[in-house]
Amino acid sequence: MTTSATRITVRHNDETFGPYSLEQVNSLLVSGRIDCDDLAWVEGTPEWTNLDTIPGVISLPPPPPRSRDRFSDPNASDKLILPAFLLAFFLGMFGAHRFYVGRNSSAIAMLILTFTVVGALITVIWHLIDWIMILIGSFEDEDGKLLTQWT
Repeated sequence: MTTSATRITVRHNDETFGPYSLEQVNSLLVSGRIDCDDLAWVEGTPEWTNLDTIPGVISLPPPPPRSRDRFSDPNASDKLILPAFLLAFFLGMFGAHRFYVGRNSSAIAMLILTFTVVGALITVIWHLIDWIMILIGSFEDEDGKLLTQWT
């Protein structure tokens, strides 16, 4: 039986901390400084046990997956925003950012248009629109997947 006077020592990342009161342990859990699956020793008990098995220790659900994680989101591209942004900024008129994301047909069109007077005016506007779309997270790769990760 644990009470507020119970002293708990916690083993987190191969380091020992405490002893703490039950309230302090729960506060550390909520703040994320320790985990439910860390080992703990309650004064007066013979052995270490998982923290979540101690009566009075709160149980926290696992953290939700990051919604913008390119590895868990099937609609996220594996291409990064930063290279596309820099390519669009410095070489956008030549379609370099479109080559980077695999949109080769439109990149070739931009490249050819850039070498004509009227086409250069078109590609200036075109690459500025692309650059803005990259900044606001609306730019897609060749598969129609959004670029979501900066680095």
